[in-house]
Amino acid sequence: MKSSFLKTHLMLIAGLILITGMISCKKEGPCEAVITVTDSAGVAVKGATVVLRQDDVINPTTGAQANVHAEGTTDTYGKATFEFKLEAVLNVEVTKGALTAKDYVRLEQSKTVYRTVILK
Repeated sequence: MKSSFLKTHLMLIAGLILITGMISCKKEGPCEAVITVTDSAGVAVKGATVVLRQDDVINPTTGAQANVHAEGTTDTYGKATFEFKLEAVLNVEVTKGALTAKDYVRLEQSKTVYRTVILK
């Protein structure tokens, strides 16, 4: 009976160690943002310029100014995709001709976040 009890507990401990190891070995992936641009009728806007930036944040310790900037153009489906190494809150600026729109997006580590911006 002791042997069976000991085996059961050893198997439980081994299982917990295995699960803990798998959780702690999670790899961190990039932060992705997919910005979809539509007009006020909900129709995808192809060829719009999308700018993501974070240029007004200053590190309180070093005084260094953040200079995150990425630019892309929407595809046929009105989508522009961006990838970043770190989490951030970025301003979104969209332009096409005389039309403009502003918004923001919060990037999350190892996730893809989606934002729809209506161009007016």
